[in-house]
Amino acid sequence: MEAEYHFPNLTSTLQITGCHLGNYPANWSYPIHHHFLFELLYCKEGRVWQTVGNSSFFLDAGDWLLIKSGVSHTSENRSDQSYVIFNLHFDIDDPLVRSTLCEFDYLIVKSDEPIHDLLSKHLVELETATLHMNNSNTNEYQTAISRLVIQSHTLGLVALFVRHCIESTMKDAIETSKVQQSTVFETKIAYAIEEKLRNRHHHSIEEIASMLGMSRGQCTRIFSQVYGLSPRQYVSKLVLNEAKQLLVTTTLTMEEISERLGFQSASHFSRQFRRWTGVSPTTFRPKYSRSKHVNNQ
Repeated sequence: MEAEYHFPNLTSTLQITGCHLGNYPANWSYPIHHHFLFELLYCKEGRVWQTVGNSSFFLDAGDWLLIKSGVSHTSENRSDQSYVIFNLHFDIDDPLVRSTLCEFDYLIVKSDEPIHDLLSKHLVELETATLHMNNSNTNEYQTAISRLVIQSHTLGLVALFVRHCIESTMKDAIETSKVQQSTVFETKIAYAIEEKLRNRHHHSIEEIASMLGMSRGQCTRIFSQVYGLSPRQYVSKLVLNEAKQLLVTTTLTMEEISERLGFQSASHFSRQFRRWTGVSPTTFRPKYSRSKHVNNQ
């Protein structure tokens, strides 16, 4: 008899923004900027002078670059040749994935590294799916499939970079890009804060700081350094995940869900959910759940 196993319950959001393939002429540059999305770059042709935080380097054809959210960066074509680059901005609300990706200001994968071929396979699928979506003969069902393909292969790229963060020995070039390493003490403090934040109905960050004998500023700094987002942002992610689970797996009314999550009203919950996801909770809820709820009334 084969061993039994169970898949974990997963409710998380992947946001993909500004995904494109661009051809940039000689002397082109983009001003220094930062944003709260992770940025993934792949240089297909030519080379580009890249500055990330306090580090500057050339990104050559075949190189991949992952930039941590919130880190300032800029690109500059210093050659007399154009260069072609794939660019993708993304965010994912899984806290463990985020904390792993946030360990470094940036990660480079050179064209001769073993992981490169695996990354390239996902890129080919992304480009193929995008071309299908842009085809005027594509119907809505094919478009739906292409959207799923784009999401799945984006997650494939993210998974490979997470694995790269964990398994790589982080040689000289990567070591110079490392953000301030969290000490064992700071990591334990961050884990203690995270455990108490999960019980969000009982502990505010001020209360947690008092319990740990620290200031609110210290708690926020340490938690943000380890997890890559502030305690307030982390709690918002927890609330969003619980909201999604309740919408998908229960037939609770919007009033019941908003009360359970600590919102003042169903309309307040609906507005906040739309800010987080871009859609209303009613739209997010599967149709079968809506009809089941109506039939139970």
